[in-house]
Amino acid sequence: MTDMNDDEIFYRDYFNASKNPAALKKFLAGVNIPDARRRHLIIPDLLPESIPYHMNDEEYFAADDPRNVFITPHNRYTPAFTHRHVFFEIAYVYSGHCTQNIGMKRISFKEGDMVFIAPGICHTMEVFDDESIVFNILIRKGTFHQIFLPLARGDDIQSQFFREGLYNSHRIEYLAYHTGESRKDFIRRIYAEQRTNDNYSDQIMIGMMITMTAEIMRNFSGKMSCSYSDETVENDEGFSVLGYLQENFESLSLSEMARHFGFSESQCSRLIKKTTGMTLSDWKRIIRVRRAENMLLNTDKTVAEISLELGYENTETFIRLFRKVLHVTPGEYKRLTKS
Repeated sequence: MTDMNDDEIFYRDYFNASKNPAALKKFLAGVNIPDARRRHLIIPDLLPESIPYHMNDEEYFAADDPRNVFITPHNRYTPAFTHRHVFFEIAYVYSGHCTQNIGMKRISFKEGDMVFIAPGICHTMEVFDDESIVFNILIRKGTFHQIFLPLARGDDIQSQFFREGLYNSHRIEYLAYHTGESRKDFIRRIYAEQRTNDNYSDQIMIGMMITMTAEIMRNFSGKMSCSYSDETVENDEGFSVLGYLQENFESLSLSEMARHFGFSESQCSRLIKKTTGMTLSDWKRIIRVRRAENMLLNTDKTVAEISLELGYENTETFIRLFRKVLHVTPGEYKRLTKS
């Protein structure tokens, strides 16, 4: 588990290059864009439109995949990006430490901490050193009730957390249990069971999750921290704004969006910035470049035709924008992706 995989090595080089503008420019110029897309690499400076802000079951559980529990080490040095899931996520700090932004709070976790994050909660993950190992355990949405319903029937804050997660009411964003090293053997066993991957593995992993969660609630309720939040509605509104923007980006203005949602312009702007890290104009430019990429890959339209279709009467303006976002011209991009 301590050896770094190819994606982690890429992310570490990216992380180190980001400390110096000249080094970052050189690093980005050397990125193989088709390969980065194939590997689903997170590269905010190069492919910001590919960042998965909202993750459904299909991100980890294919339609024909019988699994209901998925465990994976978090790739070290992955750039932190705000996202949320429809499923429960559990992060276990196997060694070292990590930092997460959960809702509006920034929290550091250390070795032995097990963090349950409710569905629909915006969060990030930062693991920026070689030694730290953090496991993510994901539970398919359809399996929530089987695992957590029996644990949601009490009247304590732990039961309230699971009850709210089951029924999409998220005043408690996370529970963190400070277990020391007592759960390491469990993590090794469930990870080994996933790799066994026979006809019994999925049911065994579901049973292990039920037992582990109940044992932690029983034994570590006195070593637990949690968070209440009133921000959930705002997070939902932020994602609604982004969906509307992607559908109507050609002629949409901030004032039109604010009127549509009943927000002030400043609130609308703040929601976009909080969720994406970008302004409205920056996000619209990214969407245009993303659509241009699709047309370059899947149509025979010329650069001038694409430029005009995306609202740029001056082709040179469009080419400069494309180069600024992807660090290659549209023509160079098409040649690279066809080679």
